[in-house]
Amino acid sequence: MNARDSLKFTMIAKKHKNLETTLSSQYSCCQGSMQSISRAFSKLSVASYSKTLNAAVPCALIRSYATTSNRAPRHRLLDESNAADLSKVDPILDFSDNKPANLDQSKTFPFNRPPEVVLNTVTDNVDTPLDRLEQMRLLKKALVVKRVVNMNGKGKQPSMYALVVVGNGNGLAGYGEGKDEEASRAVRKATNRAIKNMRYFERYDERTLAMDVSHKFHATTIHLRSRPPGFGNRSNHYIHEICRCVGIHDLSGKVMGSRTPMNVIKATFEALQHQKFPEEIAQLRGKKLADVQHTYYGAQ
Repeated sequence: MNARDSLKFTMIAKKHKNLETTLSSQYSCCQGSMQSISRAFSKLSVASYSKTLNAAVPCALIRSYATTSNRAPRHRLLDESNAADLSKVDPILDFSDNKPANLDQSKTFPFNRPPEVVLNTVTDNVDTPLDRLEQMRLLKKALVVKRVVNMNGKGKQPSMYALVVVGNGNGLAGYGEGKDEEASRAVRKATNRAIKNMRYFERYDERTLAMDVSHKFHATTIHLRSRPPGFGNRSNHYIHEICRCVGIHDLSGKVMGSRTPMNVIKATFEALQHQKFPEEIAQLRGKKLADVQHTYYGAQ
């Protein structure tokens, strides 16, 4: 090799080194541009230098960079056995802000997806003594489903509100409220809460109330009156659905004041809960319990 070829080799090696330094700094600043850097290195092939230098380039200049080919892997410890399973990875939900110290990854990809907050799942596991079959047989009535708006710093945030009444038709009933972005999930939430809030309500002869009840809830006042057999349920349509779930068949009711569905439903449940028992009625009237209930032992 003469002096002219040696000078040309030195200039080309210096240019190669400067280009390598520039690309390395770009790679450290932006790791996402791996493919563009690999294309740049592929253009900088050793074959073009070998034609210029007449195959005088030493083997020390040939380096294996990060590439997608099978000949040079991205990482020396990365192979098919310990590669991460990316088939179930969501680019938004499974993104982690914690930067790893190195490129090594476990075989199972670590999921960072919060199941209850992000996915907003509604579980059907209700804390109640009723089994699954009894819960399926309950009467479920979605009496109120409407769109509501919550005003905050971001503006008007719309959502759906639901109020559901459930009962077994034999004295056991309850109501629940739910709110969600979708109406179906709001109804499911309200149904689960209604099953959890179920209470037992006393009935006279398993068909009506023991005595007349008047109750006031905020601006709503309701009057419920017991009626003889065969009278039917003649009352507000919300009270009618609640009595069907409870198992009251003979009743007349009157709603005075505010007729807002939420107030009427809650006032009805509070009125049924505050009614007097037959023992208290017998004590007030000065009679025996058998005379109040019209039930005598040995009677047909």
